[in-house]
Amino acid sequence: MLKKFVIPALIIICAIAFFKLMLASKEDAPAIKINEHVWRVEQKVIEKQTLSPIMTLYGKIETSDLLNAAAPASSRVEKILVKEGQTIEKGQLMVVLDQADFEPLVKQAQGKVSELNALIKSEQLRHEVNVKSLKYEKKLLNLSEKALARAEKVKKQNLGSISETEQAMQQVEKQRLSYNLMQFSVTEHSARVEQLQARLLQAEADLAKAQLAFERSKISAPFTGIVAKVNVAQGDRVNNNEKLLSFYSLENLEVRAKLPISVLHEVQKNLMQGHKLKGVAAAGNYQVAVLLERLSGEGQASGIDAIFSVQGGAASKLNSSLRIGSIVVISLIRAAQKELIKVPHQAMYGNDRLYKIVDQRLQLVKVETIGEYRQHNEAQLLIKSDNLHSGDVILSTHLPNAFSGLKVDTIANESANEPVDMNVDTAETSIDKIK
Repeated sequence: MLKKFVIPALIIICAIAFFKLMLASKEDAPAIKINEHVWRVEQKVIEKQTLSPIMTLYGKIETSDLLNAAAPASSRVEKILVKEGQTIEKGQLMVVLDQADFEPLVKQAQGKVSELNALIKSEQLRHEVNVKSLKYEKKLLNLSEKALARAEKVKKQNLGSISETEQAMQQVEKQRLSYNLMQFSVTEHSARVEQLQARLLQAEADLAKAQLAFERSKISAPFTGIVAKVNVAQGDRVNNNEKLLSFYSLENLEVRAKLPISVLHEVQKNLMQGHKLKGVAAAGNYQVAVLLERLSGEGQASGIDAIFSVQGGAASKLNSSLRIGSIVVISLIRAAQKELIKVPHQAMYGNDRLYKIVDQRLQLVKVETIGEYRQHNEAQLLIKSDNLHSGDVILSTHLPNAFSGLKVDTIANESANEPVDMNVDTAETSIDKIK
């Protein structure tokens, strides 16, 4: 019975003693050391400079010299001598209307003028005759009055009859009536002449109108330009004032672009000071210099339209490649500003944040984006911040997981650190080349 309990107890005691011996003889494991991950990035040493920001605008080409040629009267289109998109020279014939529709109108108006001139001459001759006749009528009236006086005298002496006196009286009244009518005709002469002259003026106006319509039946280009659209075909019947074609000059091309409210005050101040901002408008592979002339008189919630003049004139090959209605991208060079910093696009996080590197750790900095800056076909952003100073180092590699305090190992970005003294004159070099 004793052996039944002693032997298991000895086994358990021996097992416990062996476990403690093994635990006491175990070697200590080395401590695990965790190293902080360091991101290898590029840096850029910044410098505050006086630079001209560039703003990108999207505009549409317009012109104030868009001419719509219309039919001067109802007629038939005899010839179409130009096509849509064709370049035309000043004085070049474009459309000819049927001359048979205009020549009779001119002849009719000429006939009316000739008729009225003849009537005025006839009236002058009639007046001369009436003036002479009035003198004779006056003499005849005097003779009739004398005959009446003799008849009345004879009657008083009872030597004549009553019928003779009445006949003499009747003759006097007839002669007085004839004299008054002739006098009225002489007096009315000036009124009749004025009436005929007024009709003559109206006829001459109708003749001038008919001649003008006849001249306009052959439509020629008043300036060098491009045919925008042809609205009729040869043989078409057109009504008065119906549009035949439209064309425009290359001299006064303009670009209308929406100017943001954020820069409106700055641009208005420049215009008031007589400083017109320059820029470059790009349409496909073509570039042309533009100049901000004025702002639209009507604004909208999104901004105000800025109107740019296209430089170069009609002789410019670049202008000849432009078409109204085309969309262009304008790089507007704003006035120079102080203490601006050039940074690459990848350095920005959002529109108002970047990271400064201090003791190999990132530090978030709030900035204000002013615009773009382009040099040698490379675009950078221009920013402004009171928390950045010349000589500070910023992160120029875009890290998706960047945060303040992140440790980095920097590589100098030599191209980004290359000092460039860029002022307003050199910023406008590309515009001068285009001109």
